[in-house]
Amino acid sequence: MKVALQQLTLATLATLPQTHAHYGFPFTVLNGIISARWEYIRPSTTSVFAPNYDYSGISAMCGPNGSLPLFPIKTLKVSAGSEIGFAVSPQTRDGEWDESKNTKEWDPTFWMYHSGPASAWMSKAPEGKDLNEYIGDGDWFKIDVKPASDGLNWDYSSSAQINIVNLPSFSCWMNFTIPAATPPGKYLLRAEHLNMENGGSYKTTEMYQSCAHVEITGEGKGTPGPVTHFPGAFDAKDPGIWLPSALWRPFKPMDELKEWQGAGPEVWRG
Repeated sequence: MKVALQQLTLATLATLPQTHAHYGFPFTVLNGIISARWEYIRPSTTSVFAPNYDYSGISAMCGPNGSLPLFPIKTLKVSAGSEIGFAVSPQTRDGEWDESKNTKEWDPTFWMYHSGPASAWMSKAPEGKDLNEYIGDGDWFKIDVKPASDGLNWDYSSSAQINIVNLPSFSCWMNFTIPAATPPGKYLLRAEHLNMENGGSYKTTEMYQSCAHVEITGEGKGTPGPVTHFPGAFDAKDPGIWLPSALWRPFKPMDELKEWQGAGPEVWRG
């Protein structure tokens, strides 16, 4: 069942201790509405959420087993130029969700457990092909990145405080903007969050990614690019993933964090 953010109370948003080290993004957020779990997000695994270290393989696209959805999901209509969010969900000991804790629905008391940068990518399905049948083997382009705007703290941080007045809180979900010039059509929309809390050690960056099925509406006539493909968009040595100087809490602002653009091609903003 969709949840309107206006219905959330201050008591509901009270921060609680977190006990889960991993997480995923099975919910979309559009116009203040949280989707049902896996309503528009391509489910990539039937087990617990876990970080992905396969930066150069096919699972870097939409997660393990994410080349096709495990079951048919809906397509969310999104107007070009608007903002869309990916809401976080915790891992539980007994599996992807815990019935007794009702975590099948979005839990606003849970926030991203780790700190790190984020990015969003898109890939248009061939004309006339349903997204449930599209394996993501077409062109991909990057549309947005979220670095450490102050050069010191990642914008999506485990230490971020919930902003009661100005929902949404960036600690509860990630927001990305669809470029206004995006041509209409059906797309895979990939969201990625990286855990940079391991001190930048080689191959220790944790990747959490999800792909939504979206239909972009509007009159966009841009030409997205540069484009890339999965696998092959990046690898473990890409400075957007392996950032040795990306300390969890640097002593002073760093240009490398402030200007982070992620792995792969440059951002296309239309």
